[in-house]
Amino acid sequence: MTPPDPKQPALPVARAVDGPADRVHGRGFSYDCRIGFHAYERHIRQRVSVDFEAETAWRESALRDRARDLVDYYEINKAIQELVDGREWRLIEALAEDIARLICGRFPVSRVRVRVDKLPFDMPNVGGVAVECWRTPADFEGIDEDALAAARGDR
Repeated sequence: MTPPDPKQPALPVARAVDGPADRVHGRGFSYDCRIGFHAYERHIRQRVSVDFEAETAWRESALRDRARDLVDYYEINKAIQELVDGREWRLIEALAEDIARLICGRFPVSRVRVRVDKLPFDMPNVGGVAVECWRTPADFEGIDEDALAAARGDR
């Protein structure tokens, strides 16, 4: 976090809470990706919708009306797009986990909730399926990314 500017007046102190009291939400981020339990599904790009809720501390930035140390929706959208363009998934659970890892690793969050919805093209009688996870940056500490990629067959 950036140290306070000594030229700026002190800001009021927020009440004590367990961790950040602020949240940001992103809803309906939509991507076409290769995802599906069955191999034939992964040959067709399917639409998924991503929602996220991130616990973060944005009060100081809001009081100063300055974008510093914030969760940047534009950058999250761009990063998720790069992620889905770069690989395929068998499970929407794995996609949700990868998005949570991305947000926890690149943005100032203490916790993130990620929900991924998919309309299965091979089940016309189903309105949609979804998974949701809550993760913290600590959940991803010590994970060997190369070993994980090898286990998934990415390398």
